[in-house]
Amino acid sequence: MNTQDFTYIFQADKLGPNPKKIHIEANADELSGLKERFDLKNIAFFKGTATLKRLSGKKIACDFQAQAKITQECVATFAPIETVINLDFQRIYDSSITPPDKEKEVEIEIDATEELDPIIDGVIDLGAAMAEELGLEIDPFPRADGTAYTEFGVGPEITEEEIESNNPFAVLAELKNKSDK
Repeated sequence: MNTQDFTYIFQADKLGPNPKKIHIEANADELSGLKERFDLKNIAFFKGTATLKRLSGKKIACDFQAQAKITQECVATFAPIETVINLDFQRIYDSSITPPDKEKEVEIEIDATEELDPIIDGVIDLGAAMAEELGLEIDPFPRADGTAYTEFGVGPEITEEEIESNNPFAVLAELKNKSDK
C-alpha cells in the first residue's frame, strides 16, 4: 500500500495573515493510486478545497471540504456499488511539535483537547490529509441496496434440534450411555 499516492504540498511559511483557499483535485495517476490503496473497483473523481488560516503561535488551521465518487464491490452479491462521499473536516498543524519517531514507542494522551498534526520541514501535505479522511469514510463492508442481512449460525435448512443432536457433546453422551449398558 502506497501512502503517498495523493499529495498536495503547501509551504507553511507562504501563508500570510489572511486565510488562503486552495483547490485540490486528484489527477488520473493519483486516482489510480487511491483506487489501489483503498481496494476500490473505481474512483471517478476526488476533489476539494482547503482553507488555511494562521492561528496564534505556530499553528495553522485547515478546513477541508472534499468529495469523491467511488465504486466498490458488494460483499454479498459482488455487484458494483457507486457511492459519493462528502468530507468536511478540520486539521490543526503546528510547527513547534515534532513528528513521532517511528522507532520509539508513542504515548497518546486521551484527555488531549485538540489533536495537532506536525508541520514537517516547513510543509503541510494537504492531499495526504484528504486521502486519510477518505479512507476513514469508505465502508469496509459495502452492501448493495436490498441485500438481506443473514445471521450466522442457524441457516434456513437447519433447525435448532438438528444442531443440538449433531453436536460433538451429544455424540459423546450417546457413546457414554452405550458403554454404561
